[in-house]
Amino acid sequence: MRYYLDGTAIVRAVSELPESDALRAWLEDHHAELATSILARWEAGEELVGMDHNVRMRILDQLGGIPEISISGRALEIGSYAVAAVRPYAALHVGLAAADEGVTVLVTYNSEVASAARLYGLRVVSPGREPGWYLS
Repeated sequence: MRYYLDGTAIVRAVSELPESDALRAWLEDHHAELATSILARWEAGEELVGMDHNVRMRILDQLGGIPEISISGRALEIGSYAVAAVRPYAALHVGLAAADEGVTVLVTYNSEVASAARLYGLRVVSPGREPGWYLS
């Protein structure tokens, strides 16, 4: 089993947002099973742009040990179906996670990503939030 982290999860892992402590504790217990993507790193980089550049680079380097799922044709195909219901970034995150046979859980704090992930049989985890928070 692998866990895919999207950009919202990466931002919380390196910031001081309400869910950050819960997510960091969860990540410590699951570090060996994590995966992410260049899209998630890009998205996190956009969110962290206001931080001091050296601090931001150190933070992103710390995440460098997390394996990346490549953007494959299959990921784009799955994402293209999801884009009918959600924005392109959200659809591509779901495509990336769903295309990797080892990924069964998507870690996100984005309601669009969470909702679309369920359509593809992926479980959603958002440490620090109530289960099903995105359904309301």
